[in-house]
Amino acid sequence: MLRSLLIKVPTLLLAGIALWWFPGVGGLALAAWILGSGVTLLLALVLHPNASFWVTTRSRARGPSRAIALSFDDGPDPMFTPLLLDLLAEHRVKAAFFLVGERVEKYPDLVVRIHQEGHLVANHSHCHQPSFPFLLTGAAGQEIDACNEAISRVIGVRPRLFRAPLGFKNPALGDALRQRGMVAVGWQARGYDAFEQRAETIARRILAQVRPGGVVLLHDGAGLGGTLDRRPTLEALPQIIHEVRARGLDLIRLDTLLGEEPYQSSAP
Repeated sequence: MLRSLLIKVPTLLLAGIALWWFPGVGGLALAAWILGSGVTLLLALVLHPNASFWVTTRSRARGPSRAIALSFDDGPDPMFTPLLLDLLAEHRVKAAFFLVGERVEKYPDLVVRIHQEGHLVANHSHCHQPSFPFLLTGAAGQEIDACNEAISRVIGVRPRLFRAPLGFKNPALGDALRQRGMVAVGWQARGYDAFEQRAETIARRILAQVRPGGVVLLHDGAGLGGTLDRRPTLEALPQIIHEVRARGLDLIRLDTLLGEEPYQSSAP
């Protein structure tokens, strides 16, 4: 939270100076502009999925790379996650799964399968609640810890990589992640497949945005504010994989692409 003071304090100070130095309507207008600019900057740092001001956020490889990484949010899903795992196995691709803790508790066998098949298991909060971007440090930490504990009980590891619901990161979340030594993950390309129901549109968006070294965001979990049908994602994925490889790029696991340790600890 203290980092936000680096923006709040200068903004308020400059607005105060404007009111003192330019009394009257001109000073009010200038102070309002300064305050608006400060608020805009704060919002940009919260809403941009790859902003690292609050906490280190990774969305691509550190250096030159001829690979990309696929990541999937909001699972595990009893209908669509198994189909996705079959598809990934068919195309020999290892992906990252940012899982919701409540769904981990409900479908532990799917988490075991994801892990056993060599995919990365990561944290996507425990409840994926709409109010997550507004949580203070303690509540955000509880969400992170609850998801990590749910995953650890099932597969014996505690994820180090975290993706916030909607990608929004406020100062409190930044504090919670730094306290736990965790890294936030954003994305370079997204298909908006939580809402889009046309496979060709999902694939076209991803392929237009993805660049060497980038992270791709898709979804295997249904609901949670999006549509209930992830079949368009499954239909788009083979086209995405084929085109990425046709461009001479490899598909590798997220932690390998980013050069980050995937887990904090393992069970004995």
